[in-house]
Amino acid sequence: MNRPFSLGDLVRFKTASGQYSEGIVIHRIVEKRQPTIFLIECADRRRAFRFETEISLIAAAEIDETNPLGIPRFETALTTPVFASPGADD
Repeated sequence: MNRPFSLGDLVRFKTASGQYSEGIVIHRIVEKRQPTIFLIECADRRRAFRFETEISLIAAAEIDETNPLGIPRFETALTTPVFASPGADD
């Protein structure tokens, strides 16, 4: 089954407890003999592996036209580095 999922897409999937959750596709694993597997990261930083048949598309990733590779860009919770203050103890 050929589905239009790519990196940065917002998708919906069912968790092991039966509840629905939303997340962003951050990695795609393609193998010959099974459906494509996607690694999905939720807003609370939990991650889940799901087959392409187990997820549904909510919103496609916005592709940055200035990006020469054409790879979708998405934001994560830690987009800027976090450093300790100069007076902090180690």
